[in-house]
Amino acid sequence: MITIQYLEDAPELLHLDTGTVVRKLRDAYQQLPFSHLLIGWNLPRRLLEACRLEAESLDMRFLRWHPLLTGDAVFEPRSEWQVIGVDGAKVMGFRNLPEFTFVCPNHPQVQEVTLNRISELVSEGVYQGFFLDRIRFPSPAADPFSHLGCFCEHCIRKAAGLGLDLVQVRRRIAQLRQTEQGCVGLVQSLLGVKETLLDEPTTQMVGAFLDFRQQSVTDFVTLVCNLLQEGGMEIGLDCFSPGLMRMVGQDLSSLSRLVDWVKVMTYLHTVGPAGLPFELLGILDHLLAATRLPVSRVLTLIGNALGLPLPESRQDLVNIGLPSRALQVELRRGLEYCHAPLLVGIELVELEGVANPFPEQIKADLAEIKATNVGGIAISWDLWHIPLTRLELVRQVYLEG
Repeated sequence: MITIQYLEDAPELLHLDTGTVVRKLRDAYQQLPFSHLLIGWNLPRRLLEACRLEAESLDMRFLRWHPLLTGDAVFEPRSEWQVIGVDGAKVMGFRNLPEFTFVCPNHPQVQEVTLNRISELVSEGVYQGFFLDRIRFPSPAADPFSHLGCFCEHCIRKAAGLGLDLVQVRRRIAQLRQTEQGCVGLVQSLLGVKETLLDEPTTQMVGAFLDFRQQSVTDFVTLVCNLLQEGGMEIGLDCFSPGLMRMVGQDLSSLSRLVDWVKVMTYLHTVGPAGLPFELLGILDHLLAATRLPVSRVLTLIGNALGLPLPESRQDLVNIGLPSRALQVELRRGLEYCHAPLLVGIELVELEGVANPFPEQIKADLAEIKATNVGGIAISWDLWHIPLTRLELVRQVYLEG
C-alpha cells in the first residue's frame, strides 16, 4: 500500500483552481502508484468531485481524511466538550487552533453528534472508506500538569464505574509537581516505563489512569468503526508513533483490531504536533523547567525511556531531528502490537519551520523502512505541499532500489 493525503482544510482551498489540483494529483501518480487517496475534509464540492473522478480513473481507493475529536468545520465542537486537564482548566489546542483543540471521547453529546455526522457522510455515497485522524487525547508532552486529561464529570463517572477514583488521581498527579522525582517519574509513566521513580502506589494509580484513557479512546473509536463497517466502509487510522501512543491515550493492539490498516506518524524531522522532535522537545523543555537537570541528562533520560537514539543537543533535535535508525526501533515496536497492516508515515512536506527534510534524510529513512516488514508507506501529510521531486526519491529508493 502507498497512500497519499491531499487537501487538508485551509482557507486557500476556496481559491484553488480545479485543473491545477487535478494535475498535481495526476503528476504525483506518475511518480508513485498510490493505492489510496485520502482526501481532506471541508473541501469545496467542485474539488471533492474532481478528485474523486481522478482517483476513480487512476484506480485509487477514495477515502475521507476525517478528524474525529477536533471537528471538521461542519461538526464544530463546543467549548464545554473540551478535555479538562489536571489543573481543572480546559486544555487548549496547539497555538489555540481549533483543529488541535480536542473534545472528550466520554462526553455523551460528543458521541451522539460524532455518530450523526459520520452517518451523514456515509449516506452521501461519495467515499469508499474513512481515514480517521485526531483519535486521541491532547498531547501532554509540553506540560503534563496542565495538559494531561481528562477529568471532566463524564470521565469521573465512567472511571468510578471501573473502580478508579479520578478525583484522587488528579490530586496525586498535581502533587508530583512538587519534586524533581515526581516530575521525572510522571514523564517516565507517560512514555511507558514500567519501573519509574514514582513509589509503587503512585505508579499503579497513574498506570490505571493511563489505561483508562486508552480504553476511553478505544471505546469511542469502536462506536465509530461499528457504524462505518455497517456502511461497508474501509477504515484506516492515523496514530502517533508507537513509543508515544500511551502518552495520548492510544492502544495500538486494541485499535488495530477494529480497522483495515493503521498508519503511524513516525515523523523524524517534523517540528509540529505528532512529530517526534516536536513532542520530545515539549518533554525536554518541561523537564528542564521542572528540574535542575542539564540538557544532556534529560535527553539521555528520554532516550532511555523510549529506547531511541536521540541527538546530543536541543539544537540538533530542532534542526536535524532523529537519526534514521530510530525508524527501526519504532516500527519493530509497532509491528509487535499491530493486528492489521502497518503503514509508516514519511514526511515529505515543505512547510517553513515545521518540516523540510533533506534528500539524504529522505533516502536514509526510506532505506530503514524498506528493511522492515511494514505493510506500506503513507506519504505525509498533504500532497499540495510536497515537491514532486521528493516523490521521485521515494520511487527510486523504495520501489526501484
